[in-house]
Amino acid sequence: MGCYLPAKAISPLTQLQQSQNKAIHYRLWTKKVLPALLLVACCLLAVSVADKGLASAYYFKANHYLELWQRKPQTLDTNSWLQAADAIETAVQYHPNNPHYLLTQAKINEWAWYGRFKTAEQIAINDQLYQQAISFRPNWPNAYADYAYYLGIVNFRISEAFAELDKTTLYGPYTPEVFQRTLIISATHWPLLNGNQKAQSFQALKQMVQNSNTTYRQAVQIGRNYKLLRPFCIYLRIKKSELAPAMQEKIEKDFCTNSIK
Repeated sequence: MGCYLPAKAISPLTQLQQSQNKAIHYRLWTKKVLPALLLVACCLLAVSVADKGLASAYYFKANHYLELWQRKPQTLDTNSWLQAADAIETAVQYHPNNPHYLLTQAKINEWAWYGRFKTAEQIAINDQLYQQAISFRPNWPNAYADYAYYLGIVNFRISEAFAELDKTTLYGPYTPEVFQRTLIISATHWPLLNGNQKAQSFQALKQMVQNSNTTYRQAVQIGRNYKLLRPFCIYLRIKKSELAPAMQEKIEKDFCTNSIK
């Protein structure tokens, strides 16, 4: 049968020494180790904040050029594009997980294609940029709409473009950028669209004429540029009962006069 000895009793002197050692270790922790750890954490936080601040500064520089080109496309040249491309690339390096920066980088690449500085093959990285942006913010309708524009306009991947537009109905079907992108993609490929795609396009047209004066004017301009005023007029006349009388008059004047006799 085994023999179990009782634990050895600790003397009062040993207990005192142990208490003193614990106190010393605690003071060492609170006075030296903890402050050092806090300092390291603060430094890391400061670096992170500084990086994001620098990223924001470069992003605003790049976005300035985007807005300028959108207002005045004639200002696009190799020098301004290189300035914008360098700025957004630096912003992404400092903050690689920001979906706004990734979308901006993709759009700047598309302006290079628009200005014929680069071919569609040379900006193929846009597929990756859009997909990354969407993964970081999957409920952002603008990202799907912009990706659809890239697929449909730059690459003529019509079915894929409409697949991305379908996703916008989950997150922002009434977002102006969504129906604007839908109508411009549709107008570009109108003879190639199937019935469902044209139905989706007409719905975008109706949303554009009702949304604001800006989107109304854009719809008229798209109709003129792509010689689609006649089918647009016919559709809007069919939807006449859903439109205010003042809107009906505008439509007759802007879409139907001279397009239907």
